[in-house]
Amino acid sequence: MFTATETTEADTLRQFGEALARYRGQPAPFRFAHWDEAVTELMRIADGGPTVAVIDEFPLLAKSSPPLPSIIQRALDPAAQHTNTPVRLLLCGSALSFMSKLLAGNAPLCGRAGLELVVPTLDFRLAAEFSEISDPRTALQTNAIVGGTPAYRREFTQGDTPQGPDDFDDWVARAVLNPARPLFREARYLLAEEPELHDAAVYHSVLAAIASGNPSRGGIADYLGRKSTDLAHPLNVLQDVGMITHEADAFRRN
Repeated sequence: MFTATETTEADTLRQFGEALARYRGQPAPFRFAHWDEAVTELMRIADGGPTVAVIDEFPLLAKSSPPLPSIIQRALDPAAQHTNTPVRLLLCGSALSFMSKLLAGNAPLCGRAGLELVVPTLDFRLAAEFSEISDPRTALQTNAIVGGTPAYRREFTQGDTPQGPDDFDDWVARAVLNPARPLFREARYLLAEEPELHDAAVYHSVLAAIASGNPSRGGIADYLGRKSTDLAHPLNVLQDVGMITHEADAFRRN
């Protein structure tokens, strides 16, 4: 398993060569000049049977080395399989917009995947069980703020959860609105890590409108002082990255 970092292509290749050498038990690291050599060597790690290779934070690699998906496509091409051993390559990433387009119709890796696995957040009931909140109202209020992300239950709030209805407001003050807790700035960090969100101010405003009780496109437009047609792109992008969901109104034709 190799976890990418946000660095230059040359530095990433150095890190990758060191990690691959450690796995192969070689005293000296590989010195790759480009990703063609690195991917070719990676596809040789299987020893007699199927072997799993995991690349985590793949969007960071593709950002510093844009041709990398095409290089992997060539390595996975059926015409090249006679020279490669059976490596099962798993590409992982937390930037949903990038990962969702990795297998799109015009992407190099389209048709090369045997599995596309999106790991969703916990739903309302599982989140309540995970957070050990038995009171339904408290569980609903907590889910409205932090959703079903497991890290927000432990790492980001140091294991602090509301103990009941009387403790909920105090919990918000000490865990969510506390500048010393990582959760305090998490919203802006989530927006910043998505490569598709170029104008962060627009997306912050749209999310603020929804959080203020304006769930429809017309309500959001009125809140922002814009035309509803201007919101199609930001709403679609926020939906693609999993920050909002779209539900049709069952009682209205439109």
